[in-house]
Amino acid sequence: MNPDVALAVERLGDDGVLSAGQRRHLGRIARGELVSIRPELRLLLYGGVLAIMGGVGILVRENLERIGPVTIAISLWTAAILALAWALRKAQPFTWGRSAPGHVGVDYILLLGVLLTGAALAYVEVQFTPLGALWTHHLLFMSLFAGALALRCDSRMVFGLALTTFAAWRGVAVSPLERTFWSGPNDEAAIRASALLTGALFVLLAVAFFKLGRKAHFAPVASHLGWLLVLFALASGVVLRDPAGTMFSLVLLVVGGGLLAWAFYDGAFSLFAMGVIAAYVGLSALVVRVVPAEIFGFYWFTMSGAGVLVALLVGNRMMRNRGHED
Repeated sequence: MNPDVALAVERLGDDGVLSAGQRRHLGRIARGELVSIRPELRLLLYGGVLAIMGGVGILVRENLERIGPVTIAISLWTAAILALAWALRKAQPFTWGRSAPGHVGVDYILLLGVLLTGAALAYVEVQFTPLGALWTHHLLFMSLFAGALALRCDSRMVFGLALTTFAAWRGVAVSPLERTFWSGPNDEAAIRASALLTGALFVLLAVAFFKLGRKAHFAPVASHLGWLLVLFALASGVVLRDPAGTMFSLVLLVVGGGLLAWAFYDGAFSLFAMGVIAAYVGLSALVVRVVPAEIFGFYWFTMSGAGVLVALLVGNRMMRNRGHED
């Protein structure tokens, strides 16, 4: 409740600046009589999607022999088509910018439709194996399919699902061609290299969204996931033996330091935190390699851990103060 705002609304209504409907609506908000339950609705809808998908899994497992694979496949495809058709019908018209607020359920019914489509594809592949050895390509199809729907319906949530599905495809698709291209039969090295390239691709995609002004609000989704992939891929190489482990530690330190500096300048605290933690992991790995004494390691991690926490708190405060000044 804000008495000053409520009084101002009444005054504007008396002066004819606000219509009767505007005066009544804004007055209820100012008096605390009208509150938004949109966050609660979103939470319930998300929980409902998870519950439905869990129920679908149990239904398929418990009734496979009684219902039959064909009937189950048809049911999954029918449910997916109905959910997607409803979401597309209720979605706002397509725009390269941010769509106007629409029906609160569009994002979640769209997510449900995409998940049901993925479940139907996976079920058909398991039961009938139409793709054979190329089964991983259904993940690529789902990624492109979800990405197209995310752009059409302006859903960052489904766009994040599309990117994670693409990353999953790259993770499982370590084919003989990729083994030859990267480093022979070393699957771990191939997956690490694939994760690095996929993360870099996502970061470049975020830059393209921002620079071109097309779905620029999708850029944080791609950049966060991209940097997570890059940093985790580099961190996975820290445990390797010298000199490879030392090289990965140094690269992680440099990349993390560059990310935290750029994120601090840009005011992106979440990316700043990623950079701080990545640089700390790289630096700690180098320190432990140079001074392997256990007692030194204890003091290092005790004191440096506190330093990282202080750096995050100070960086957050400085970015907030700078934002207020701007």
